[in-house]
Amino acid sequence: MVAAALVVLAGAVITVLVATEASEPDVVFSGWFESQLEEAADSDGGDVAAIMAASIVLALMMVMLLFFELIYKRKPVMFLLSSTDHGIATIDRSSICDLVESTALTFHNLRDVTCRVGKQGPDLMMISCRASLALGTNMPEVTAELQSKIKESVEELTGLTVLQVNIKSKYESGQNKHMALR
Repeated sequence: MVAAALVVLAGAVITVLVATEASEPDVVFSGWFESQLEEAADSDGGDVAAIMAASIVLALMMVMLLFFELIYKRKPVMFLLSSTDHGIATIDRSSICDLVESTALTFHNLRDVTCRVGKQGPDLMMISCRASLALGTNMPEVTAELQSKIKESVEELTGLTVLQVNIKSKYESGQNKHMALR
Protein backbone atom coordinates (compact mmCIF):
# COMPACT_ATOMS: atom_id res chain seq x y z
CA MET A 1 0.00 0.00 0.00
CA VAL A 2 2.83 2.39 0.86
CA ALA A 3 4.66 1.65 -2.40
CA ALA A 4 1.52 2.29 -4.45
CA ALA A 5 0.88 5.57 -2.62
CA LEU A 6 4.47 6.67 -3.27
CA VAL A 7 4.18 5.85 -6.98
CA VAL A 8 0.91 7.77 -7.31
CA LEU A 9 2.36 10.69 -5.35
CA ALA A 10 5.42 10.78 -7.61
CA GLY A 11 3.15 10.67 -10.67
CA ALA A 12 1.07 13.57 -9.38
CA VAL A 13 4.18 15.67 -8.69
CA ILE A 14 5.65 14.88 -12.12
CA THR A 15 2.34 15.80 -13.79
CA VAL A 16 2.27 19.17 -12.02
CA LEU A 17 5.88 19.85 -13.01
CA VAL A 18 5.20 18.98 -16.64
CA ALA A 19 1.91 20.94 -16.79
CA THR A 20 3.63 24.07 -15.42
CA GLU A 21 6.51 23.55 -17.85
CA ALA A 22 8.98 23.20 -14.99
CA SER A 23 10.03 19.85 -16.45
CA GLU A 24 9.99 18.05 -19.79
CA PRO A 25 7.57 15.14 -20.50
CA ASP A 26 10.50 12.73 -20.86
CA VAL A 27 11.29 13.07 -17.14
CA VAL A 28 10.18 9.48 -16.50
CA PHE A 29 11.66 6.33 -17.98
CA SER A 30 11.34 6.12 -21.74
CA GLY A 31 7.80 5.32 -22.80
CA TRP A 32 6.13 5.40 -19.38
CA PHE A 33 3.15 7.75 -19.63
CA GLU A 34 5.16 9.88 -22.05
CA SER A 35 2.19 10.52 -24.36
CA GLN A 36 -0.04 11.57 -21.43
CA LEU A 37 2.68 13.86 -20.10
CA GLU A 38 3.14 15.39 -23.57
CA GLU A 39 -0.60 16.17 -23.64
CA ALA A 40 -0.27 17.82 -20.22
CA ALA A 41 2.71 19.83 -21.47
CA ASP A 42 0.78 20.96 -24.58
CA SER A 43 -2.27 22.04 -22.55
CA ASP A 44 -3.07 25.66 -21.92
CA GLY A 45 -5.43 27.82 -19.87
CA GLY A 46 -8.24 25.94 -18.16
CA ASP A 47 -6.85 22.52 -19.04
CA VAL A 48 -3.61 23.28 -17.19
CA ALA A 49 -5.59 24.47 -14.16
CA ALA A 50 -7.73 21.31 -14.21
CA ILE A 51 -4.68 19.04 -14.56
CA MET A 52 -2.89 20.84 -11.73
CA ALA A 53 -5.96 20.77 -9.47
CA ALA A 54 -6.50 17.05 -10.03
CA SER A 55 -2.81 16.31 -9.51
CA ILE A 56 -2.62 18.39 -6.34
CA VAL A 57 -5.76 16.75 -4.89
CA LEU A 58 -4.36 13.33 -5.73
CA ALA A 59 -0.99 14.21 -4.20
CA LEU A 60 -2.64 15.44 -0.99
CA MET A 61 -4.72 12.27 -0.77
CA MET A 62 -1.59 10.14 -1.12
CA VAL A 63 0.23 12.16 1.56
CA MET A 64 -2.73 11.59 3.91
CA LEU A 65 -2.76 7.89 3.07
CA LEU A 66 0.96 7.62 3.79
CA PHE A 67 0.52 9.52 7.05
CA PHE A 68 -2.22 7.16 8.27
CA GLU A 69 -0.33 4.08 7.10
CA LEU A 70 2.75 5.11 9.06
CA ILE A 71 0.81 6.09 12.20
CA TYR A 72 -0.84 2.69 12.53
CA LYS A 73 2.44 0.83 12.11
CA ARG A 74 3.77 2.15 15.41
CA LYS A 75 4.64 -0.34 18.11
CA PRO A 76 2.16 -0.62 20.97
CA VAL A 77 3.02 1.26 24.15
CA MET A 78 4.37 -1.14 26.73
CA PHE A 79 4.76 -0.71 30.49
CA LEU A 80 7.57 -2.47 32.32
CA LEU A 81 6.23 -4.72 35.09
CA SER A 82 9.56 -6.22 36.19
CA SER A 83 13.13 -6.73 35.10
CA THR A 84 15.31 -9.51 36.50
CA ASP A 85 18.30 -11.59 35.46
CA HIS A 86 15.81 -14.02 33.89
CA GLY A 87 14.26 -11.37 31.62
CA ILE A 88 11.63 -8.67 31.56
CA ALA A 89 7.86 -8.67 31.94
CA THR A 90 5.74 -6.03 30.22
CA ILE A 91 2.07 -5.24 29.71
CA ASP A 92 0.66 -3.31 26.79
CA ARG A 93 -1.65 -0.33 27.00
CA SER A 94 -4.68 -2.20 25.61
CA SER A 95 -4.47 -4.78 28.41
CA ILE A 96 -4.55 -2.01 31.00
CA CYS A 97 -7.57 -0.50 29.22
CA ASP A 98 -9.30 -3.90 29.39
CA LEU A 99 -8.54 -4.09 33.12
CA VAL A 100 -9.86 -0.55 33.71
CA GLU A 101 -13.03 -1.13 31.71
CA SER A 102 -13.83 -4.46 33.37
CA THR A 103 -13.23 -2.90 36.80
CA ALA A 104 -15.50 0.03 35.97
CA LEU A 105 -18.31 -2.13 34.63
CA THR A 106 -18.74 -3.73 38.06
CA PHE A 107 -20.45 -0.51 39.18
CA HIS A 108 -24.23 -0.86 39.39
CA ASN A 109 -25.44 2.23 37.49
CA LEU A 110 -22.62 2.40 34.97
CA ARG A 111 -23.98 1.71 31.48
CA ASP A 112 -20.80 1.97 29.40
CA VAL A 113 -17.17 3.01 29.76
CA THR A 114 -14.21 3.51 27.44
CA CYS A 115 -10.72 4.45 28.47
CA ARG A 116 -7.32 5.59 27.28
CA VAL A 117 -4.04 5.07 29.07
CA GLY A 118 -1.18 7.52 28.71
CA LYS A 119 2.42 6.79 29.64
CA GLN A 120 3.97 9.43 31.91
CA GLY A 121 7.24 7.64 32.62
CA PRO A 122 8.67 4.11 32.65
CA ASP A 123 6.10 2.87 35.18
CA LEU A 124 3.79 5.87 35.57
CA MET A 125 0.44 6.26 33.85
CA MET A 126 -2.54 8.54 33.53
CA ILE A 127 -5.95 7.01 32.82
CA SER A 128 -8.81 8.87 31.13
CA CYS A 129 -12.29 7.35 30.98
CA ARG A 130 -15.63 8.29 29.45
CA ALA A 131 -18.48 6.87 31.47
CA SER A 132 -22.21 6.71 30.75
CA LEU A 133 -24.25 6.59 33.92
CA ALA A 134 -27.89 5.72 34.39
CA LEU A 135 -30.09 8.79 34.65
CA GLY A 136 -30.52 9.70 38.31
CA THR A 137 -27.18 8.28 39.49
CA ASN A 138 -25.31 10.45 42.01
CA MET A 139 -22.56 11.48 39.60
CA PRO A 140 -20.03 12.99 42.08
CA GLU A 141 -20.28 9.98 44.37
CA VAL A 142 -20.02 7.35 41.63
CA THR A 143 -17.17 9.05 39.75
CA ALA A 144 -15.15 9.47 42.98
CA GLU A 145 -15.66 5.76 43.80
CA LEU A 146 -14.83 4.84 40.22
CA GLN A 147 -11.57 6.81 40.29
CA SER A 148 -10.54 5.20 43.55
CA LYS A 149 -11.45 1.65 42.47
CA ILE A 150 -9.68 1.96 39.08
CA LYS A 151 -6.50 3.35 40.67
CA GLU A 152 -6.51 0.68 43.38
CA SER A 153 -7.19 -2.17 40.95
CA VAL A 154 -4.55 -1.20 38.37
CA GLU A 155 -1.86 -0.54 40.99
CA GLU A 156 -2.61 -3.79 42.84
CA LEU A 157 -2.70 -6.02 39.76
CA THR A 158 0.19 -4.49 37.78
CA GLY A 159 2.48 -2.90 40.38
CA LEU A 160 2.50 0.29 38.29
CA THR A 161 1.78 3.74 39.64
CA VAL A 162 -1.35 5.55 38.49
CA LEU A 163 -0.85 9.30 38.68
CA GLN A 164 -4.40 10.29 37.79
CA VAL A 165 -7.73 8.82 36.82
CA ASN A 166 -9.81 11.37 34.92
CA ILE A 167 -13.49 10.60 34.38
CA LYS A 168 -15.74 12.40 31.90
CA SER A 169 -19.25 11.29 32.69
CA LYS A 170 -22.66 11.78 31.16
CA TYR A 171 -26.15 10.57 31.85
CA GLU A 172 -27.66 8.00 29.55
CA SER A 173 -31.38 7.54 29.74
CA GLY A 174 -32.64 3.99 29.70
CA GLN A 175 -35.31 2.54 27.43
CA ASN A 176 -38.09 3.01 29.98
CA LYS A 177 -36.90 6.49 31.05
CA HIS A 178 -37.14 5.62 34.78
CA MET A 179 -34.62 7.26 37.07
CA ALA A 180 -32.10 4.97 38.71
CA LEU A 181 -31.93 5.66 42.42
CA ARG A 182 -29.11 4.49 44.52
